[in-house]
Amino acid sequence: MKKTSTIILRDKKYEVKAGSTLRVALRRLEILPESVICVRDGELITEDNILQEGETIKLVSVISGG
Repeated sequence: MKKTSTIILRDKKYEVKAGSTLRVALRRLEILPESVICVRDGELITEDNILQEGETIKLVSVISGG
């Protein structure tokens, strides 16, 4: 059985390989790390966090305006 983590962006769920960094997973999903805020268990995390098996990361889109 593969070791995976779940990344949620809006209403979409993505299964990604655990053990790599969040940054690597975002690039594989073609999501710009600068365009989202990453949240695990209600706490902000950075893209250099290692994904753990079975965890869920929620992505919140960053909206910038001028």
